Amino acid sequence: MSGVDETRRPRNVRSRIAIAVLAVAAASFALIAEQVATAAPLIARDLQVSVWLHGHGNSALTAFLLAVTRLHSTLCVLAMSFCAGLMVWRNGDRFHALWLALALPGGLMLNVALKHLFDRARPAWDDPILTLTSQSFPSGHATGATLFYGFLACYAVWRMKGAAARALAIAACATMVLLVGFSRIYLGVHYLSDVLAGMCLGTVWLALCMIAAQALAGRRDAVAAA
Repeated sequence: MSGVDETRRPRNVRSRIAIAVLAVAAASFALIAEQVATAAPLIARDLQVSVWLHGHGNSALTAFLLAVTRLHSTLCVLAMSFCAGLMVWRNGDRFHALWLALALPGGLMLNVALKHLFDRARPAWDDPILTLTSQSFPSGHATGATLFYGFLACYAVWRMKGAAARALAIAACATMVLLVGFSRIYLGVHYLSDVLAGMCLGTVWLALCMIAAQALAGRRDAVAAA
């Protein structure tokens, strides 16, 4: 009996953490969405941040952030997640492969649905670096980066040994998410609230998919043990 408890304990801990993270991220997304939907004064800071960044750029930084943002387009993120999922699957980590398969496509489709729901226009500039005609809220790049690098961070924590290695992996993944989000604001195609909402959305969906994958894995184990 104790062996069963020891086997289930890591899953129970992960589920509890996922639920807590989900609750915080969902509340944060709801708060930002409410501010955007009601055009609250707080959202006026969006424009201030965008205007400041637009006036303080340089060619080298622009070229770098253009490369970052293109590397994290929908197709590129899906391609990277496919490669990561294939590697995870070959390592025998079926649970994590299922988690990733649920997270990326579903999260990006949810992002598109929310874009149409809120129908927020993108920032407009007289001298734009990029010009996009799709909706602005929430940021698809921020959502995709959060899903992909969030998964990698969780996988690193699960697989790596040593606190230093885990901390380094988490820091690297968080840096990439922030860099992708910053690139979208700097390049003038998103507001700060778009990016923050995209990160919250990605976190919510990633946690939901983890809980769903865990439930499926638990059911599979129960059937196998029967």
